Amino acid sequence: MSNKEQHSVTKSRHIAQNSILLFVRMFMIMVINLYAVRIILKGLGESDYGTFNAVAGVVLSSTVLTTSLAIAIQRFFSHAMGEKDYDRLNEIFSASMNIIFIVSILVIVILETVGLWFLNSQLSIPADRIIAANWVYQFSLFSFLLSLLQLPYTAAIFSHEDMGYFALISFLESLFKLIVAIFITMVPIDYLVYYGAGLATVSVLVFAMYFGVARVKYSECRYGKVTDKTIYPLLASFSGWTMYGALAGVATTQGNTILLNVFFGPLTTTAFAISLQISHAFQALSNSIILAFRPAMIKSYAEKDHRNLDFLFDASNKILLYLMVCVSVPIVFEIRTIFIWWLGVVSEETILFARLFIVYIILLTLHNPITTIVQATGNVKKYTLVVESIMLLCLLLAFVAFKSGCPSYYAIVSLIVVTILAHVLRLVLLHRQYPSYPIGQYLWSFIMPGTAVIALAIGMTSMIHFHTDNVLTRFMTVFTLSPTITLCLAYFLGISRQEKLRIRQFVQQLLKHYGL
Repeated sequence: MSNKEQHSVTKSRHIAQNSILLFVRMFMIMVINLYAVRIILKGLGESDYGTFNAVAGVVLSSTVLTTSLAIAIQRFFSHAMGEKDYDRLNEIFSASMNIIFIVSILVIVILETVGLWFLNSQLSIPADRIIAANWVYQFSLFSFLLSLLQLPYTAAIFSHEDMGYFALISFLESLFKLIVAIFITMVPIDYLVYYGAGLATVSVLVFAMYFGVARVKYSECRYGKVTDKTIYPLLASFSGWTMYGALAGVATTQGNTILLNVFFGPLTTTAFAISLQISHAFQALSNSIILAFRPAMIKSYAEKDHRNLDFLFDASNKILLYLMVCVSVPIVFEIRTIFIWWLGVVSEETILFARLFIVYIILLTLHNPITTIVQATGNVKKYTLVVESIMLLCLLLAFVAFKSGCPSYYAIVSLIVVTILAHVLRLVLLHRQYPSYPIGQYLWSFIMPGTAVIALAIGMTSMIHFHTDNVLTRFMTVFTLSPTITLCLAYFLGISRQEKLRIRQFVQQLLKHYGL
């Protein structure tokens, strides 16, 4: 094996290790968070728990800022590293800190005026809980500001592909929040105020850990004077268009919630809200997988290593799809059992919504590798404007469907339809910005075999599901065999010879590393 091939295998192994690490991290955090919700609800009670979420929601409505800035900073860090322009890294870090400082001031001004007015005059909060709610509001604002300040440090960790630090710190964050929840009923102060203060304390600890790792590991994480002023408009433009995409996503969700409430009432809205929890969990899972690929893809584009970028693009598409199918197929078949164990009795509408949402999230997930390459080019304006505007059409489709007498699940059907349309447009726009990648290869090496794998996985899982009577036996069998079947089908039908070779090389190196 040549040095170049050896280097390529090593990079692939590193990405594979990061993918597995982030996948396991996400699973563990999901388990901790689900358990924590039960403890928090029990400790605070339904009224205070609702008050906390309403108050914190006023502040967290600004999280589109953190998402947009995080993606922008990570992109410019990774691109500079790919170009071996290490002097520029400190300029990017310092410029991003300046932007965050300005954004933080604007956030404080808005939330301490309009936000406080909304909290005290518009939200339905019991009169005897107003003071506690205001304390929670201030603690939530403090936590949000710390999350803004830590963005350049987490961006540095992602760009250096040191996902172990991120996985460990985010796991500890969930663990700390669980500890705070456990002690809710054991403290001598107002439980709601304690919980807000506890989460603010966790935010300080998390910021300190990211700050410490980045300062020790990366020399660029030192604030200095920005001499290249062109960085500011580039960061602002990139994050601005990314923010448009994030806002379109929020508008899609909230718009459908309002439409369902208007046409079908609160019970359907509740069913939609419950199924959204499944959607958010799947989105978090898919985001954790692509996180391992994004820095390497941006670096390959900056290095003009199109061969490696094409390989990473193909690999990320397939890993995303097949891992999501591994998780989703058994959940689709056993969703009724899961809901009964988790929440008790649930409506058929909730079950149908959840199943359709899983289909929607899998389709939506497929945009991540495409979006990563477009972000690597830096030309995100047209791409974001076109595809996110198309996604908003789901609201019009749902409205027309409901006016025509269609049932409530058409809200999610409309999401699925526009997601497919938007994906076609994503491919067209990708080809214009990155013409060296053949669209035909995407169809023949990914879509066709991927469809065959999904169809066979669903067919085999349905046979297991419908031929096992005992609920517990069926649940355990489906969740054991279905992912195994999907992975076997993916290996034999869903990937190319080169990808099989790299998998075998990765396994061989892994076994050699552990002396097996």
